[in-house]
Amino acid sequence: MPRTRDEAEHGAMKGQIKAVARAQMSANGTAGLALRAIARELNLTAPALYRYFPSLDDLITALIVDAFNGLADTLEAANAGIANRTDYKARLMAVCLAYRNYALQQPIDFQLIYGNPIPGYAAPREITVPAAVRVHVALTRVLVEAEAAGKYCYSFTGKLAFAPTALENTTRIAQEFGVKPELIAAGMILWTSLHGVVTLDLDGHLDSVIATDALYEMNIRLFLDRFIS
Repeated sequence: MPRTRDEAEHGAMKGQIKAVARAQMSANGTAGLALRAIARELNLTAPALYRYFPSLDDLITALIVDAFNGLADTLEAANAGIANRTDYKARLMAVCLAYRNYALQQPIDFQLIYGNPIPGYAAPREITVPAAVRVHVALTRVLVEAEAAGKYCYSFTGKLAFAPTALENTTRIAQEFGVKPELIAAGMILWTSLHGVVTLDLDGHLDSVIATDALYEMNIRLFLDRFIS
């Protein structure tokens, strides 16, 4: 159903508010958001701004959801871009490279969802968790398809001890795919390996140590060689 003019204008203004908020975070860090400063930038009164975001927490939540969805969209597009759908290593390599590219190209959004917590902000899990899960689904989808094709070759030994929150998310993803949580755990292993290199890279800790491009790709290939035949 087409949106009315008022709905379109409302959506456009929300987009402008979020754009100014991202600029604020770029200049002052993720903890530097201030609704009054955003209102001044847009020539709005503070009460007028509350029509779009009733509180600073509501704005932060919207930005977090946008960032998770933007990352998930990027990973899904990278997967879809590999023409040979049975080349699971190539597909997963593309997804993993896209993860780092997003972080480098959208560092503010990436730091918002994976950086230091914003003081006083508590994310509403019912809103942010589904968006966060999309990222892990995008990383895990290729593993699930490789397993179905008989190309997944890793076997866990011992018991996987998930933390309560991790167990909830892992179970959610496993149910979506209809697979055992152990396979989703493999995706978590991949994610933590990738994420470690990316965050060290963003924080400038690898500049004088090793060529980050090569290190990142090496991590991916080590995983691929162990998990996919």
